[in-house]
Amino acid sequence: MKWVSRARSAVIVTTLLALSACGGSVDDEGNSKEEGPSCGLVAACGGDPTGTWTMDEACLDPSMFEDLDEGCDAEIDISGMVVSGRAEFRADNTHVTTVTQQGPIEVVYPAACLAAEDIPITCAQLSVKMQRAAAGKESPFTSVECAHAGADCACTFVLGRITTTSTGTWSVSGSILAIESEGEEPEENPFCAQGSSFTRGFPVSAGADASGPIKHYMRFTKE
Repeated sequence: MKWVSRARSAVIVTTLLALSACGGSVDDEGNSKEEGPSCGLVAACGGDPTGTWTMDEACLDPSMFEDLDEGCDAEIDISGMVVSGRAEFRADNTHVTTVTQQGPIEVVYPAACLAAEDIPITCAQLSVKMQRAAAGKESPFTSVECAHAGADCACTFVLGRITTTSTGTWSVSGSILAIESEGEEPEENPFCAQGSSFTRGFPVSAGADASGPIKHYMRFTKE
């Protein structure tokens, strides 16, 4: 499934990353500094996802928005994001999934990152540059505002209402829902479909235990 951070923000991200040249997005112990909703773990129980489902809840993985942080030791908070959608998994093993994303993404850039081509800039100057980038034709953001947060610079990226639709085929192997969508890389999603509830985890990374508890997911109710 295409998410706006990957599919539509390339132009603004390229512009924004030119403003900073710090490395890493982890703390001193190697943990991610990105923030998002606190998700309860969900067991990947498998089941039959056949049916039409309406999304009730989404617990996003902040790493999906790491494009806004790459090259700079920034902190990302996506707790204000709103995601809604609908999924249809048909008996002929085809699927149609529609997802809408919108809302604010908070990014705090440390003072060490406030530089453009190695020339120090102020938070106000950074705000102007980001606003110009956000105004570009290919940008998914409706606005960007930055303000001082102590010595750091806190920016709010407001993601406009973006709806994407994926179509393709699906199959199940144990607790893994394999999805192939047109124009996208194949996905292996841990999932759990029980009665009127269907939880679809986000694709697992290479080498990860796909059968383990689901940490980031979309939860649906059968129509």
